[in-house]
Amino acid sequence: VILSLSIALGVTSNKNPSAAVAPAPSTAAVVMTTEPTLSPSNPPTLSPTMPPVDFTWCYESAEDQALQDDRYLSLRYKFVRSGVSTDAEFYDELSYQRKSLCWLAFGDRLAVEASDPFAMQRYILATIYYGLGEPQRMLNEGWLSGQFECEWTPLVGCDSRTDSTVTRLALSGTGLTGELPKEMEFLTDIDYIDFSVNELSGNLTNLFDGWRYLDTLKIASNSFQYIPENLYTLTELTELDISLNDFVGPIPSNLGSMTNLVHLDLSQNAFNGIIPDFRNLSFLKSLYLHHNELTGSMPPGICTLRFFELLSLTSDCNPSSLEVECEPTCCTACGDYDTDKNPFQRN
Repeated sequence: VILSLSIALGVTSNKNPSAAVAPAPSTAAVVMTTEPTLSPSNPPTLSPTMPPVDFTWCYESAEDQALQDDRYLSLRYKFVRSGVSTDAEFYDELSYQRKSLCWLAFGDRLAVEASDPFAMQRYILATIYYGLGEPQRMLNEGWLSGQFECEWTPLVGCDSRTDSTVTRLALSGTGLTGELPKEMEFLTDIDYIDFSVNELSGNLTNLFDGWRYLDTLKIASNSFQYIPENLYTLTELTELDISLNDFVGPIPSNLGSMTNLVHLDLSQNAFNGIIPDFRNLSFLKSLYLHHNELTGSMPPGICTLRFFELLSLTSDCNPSSLEVECEPTCCTACGDYDTDKNPFQRN
């Protein structure tokens, strides 16, 4: 009887062999979900808001090892061919261009490919960080996170139509130091820049050639000294604030050809000479000229604008230390802003 029962149980077991191994697929599934994703073309497996992974090896030694990586090589070739940076700049292990490329190739959790149409845009934003002192506040607010750069808000804004092209940089008071990276010229769709209240200096001439859509430029409270000769070519500008810098010399008369200007703040610099006649700036609502070294009289053409759009006009017209002659019916304040003016307001 025992022998017969054993044979019968054996036959039954053989008819359903899967019953004994049923838990195996569940165990295998658990193992697979904990496996890291290695392919750079797949979405990042770690939180996109985490800081970049360590890639210091890429820029603390010769470039030979990095050049063995296909993605680094492809990105490097793309940026050199486009003219945004040079071969020599990438070869220099101390350059901000090298650091920026190393981050993009090895430190960026988004792991973009050279074929990505926004790879160069992301690289340029990296040069702003690595070229201007690597301020911690930018990282704290999401700069260089593993998210798409249009999600680096509030520091970055993108066009409302596609939400993919950077059009706005709001970096006021973020601790930037040095000269603006030349690569910024290639942000050709930018229309708003606020770099005020930092420690920036240098020449802006080369940057303006690419900013044909720029509407607002705020660089107040920095250490710029010379107005670029091609500033007047930014014909779309409606707001220009260059106050509290170290600008010297006469105010360029060709600013009078920037006929779309609505707000113009040249105050608290070292401009000298007479005030140009800006009578053609018919849309102008505020013009601040105080705390400079200007002399002479306020041009009648500017005073005429007070009968139209111009609501605020300041100069150094205090009777006790008269430098600029300006009738009370023309200038709205002498030696200071109007009461409603906040030069450091972040829009």
